[in-house]
Amino acid sequence: MASICTNCRRTRVLAALQKTSPVRRLDRSILSRPLTIGHFQLLETLGAGKSSKRARSRWNVCSQSTIAARSVRNDDPISAMLKGDNRLMSSNQLPSEAVVLQYLKDCEELAQSVADKPQISNPKVNRSGRNTPASSLLSLNEQSGNRSLMTSEAKAIVSTSKRERRQKISQATHNAIINPKVFVTAKILDKYVSIQSMLRMPESFGEVFQLYANKPVPQPRTLPVQYTIPNPNKAASAVPLATAVKALDSAIETKNLGLCIDIIKASVCTTAFKRAKLLRKAGIPGAAAILAPFAAYTLASQLSLFQDTMSSEMATNVAFAGILSYVGFTAIIGIVAITTANDQMERVSWATGTPLRERWLREEERAMADRVAEAWGFKEKFKRGEEEGREWEALREWIGLRGMVLDKVALMEGME
Repeated sequence: MASICTNCRRTRVLAALQKTSPVRRLDRSILSRPLTIGHFQLLETLGAGKSSKRARSRWNVCSQSTIAARSVRNDDPISAMLKGDNRLMSSNQLPSEAVVLQYLKDCEELAQSVADKPQISNPKVNRSGRNTPASSLLSLNEQSGNRSLMTSEAKAIVSTSKRERRQKISQATHNAIINPKVFVTAKILDKYVSIQSMLRMPESFGEVFQLYANKPVPQPRTLPVQYTIPNPNKAASAVPLATAVKALDSAIETKNLGLCIDIIKASVCTTAFKRAKLLRKAGIPGAAAILAPFAAYTLASQLSLFQDTMSSEMATNVAFAGILSYVGFTAIIGIVAITTANDQMERVSWATGTPLRERWLREEERAMADRVAEAWGFKEKFKRGEEEGREWEALREWIGLRGMVLDKVALMEGME
């Protein structure tokens, strides 16, 4: 293809030169010489402005097509990444977390180079800063000329090349995650989600989240490598909430409802996530509730020394009962206020009769379902409740099976 384009532009330049200088016949050996920018300068000197511009445009088109074709063949960074993946999988040693993270960072840099970026228009103005009619016409002519330089064939080659690169990078990162010798940590999982979200390929998130909790753990200093089956219900097997939210946002951008539900099921609906939430958020308040009676009795015994109207034992018991009652009732009111709050609910709320402890434990699940409902439904509040379609009905049914209500009438605008 490149040789055909080269012969075409040489023939056009030769014809233009012969038209501008009919007396001096040019040697046909120019076809065998390399075509440089000097030929176009010569055309401008001889006065063939239109022919020179046309030839220069053809030269740019052929050059861009050739560069695009070379970019398809030149996959040195991708090839090096795949070789690293092969070495990572074929090695007998267990790779450390730092090695896997460095490999994923290299993949992330390659993903940034092939990710789709929004095009920002930069209209040119004259030096005086004023946009005159003449400058507007010239800028329109220049923009139309620039758009015509890249042919449809070159654009197709570039888009195909980018798509193939994204697929290779996505497959390489996925192979690194599913490698039996790689122990998937929270940092590795977050980096994987970031790369796939950048590439707009989140289809594997549900599978990877399940693999995060159920993947056999390789044992160090064993040859051949021995594996142990982990407990998927322990708190350490829970997917981090920030990673799950990032994966859900990527699935919403691709408009994949089934993937959104799979991500919610594999992340915040698991027993491991609920146990991790209990340890992380209820551990300190629970310890304080256990230590509160001992602290209250100690404080009551000290307060009994500052009175002489009753015996010390009776004063201690009265003060202990008063302090414990105040702390207990205040804590109960706070728990009820936290578990019954609904200001954060937009379209998904709890069904009547749902226990308060379950509402608190599953609040992240409700919040994610709420995000999905907002993404699939109407943005205008006055249109809420009028959605229809197969996906919307499937979403409503799934939310109902999970003990929640989509678009509860009592909480809709104007229905209080």
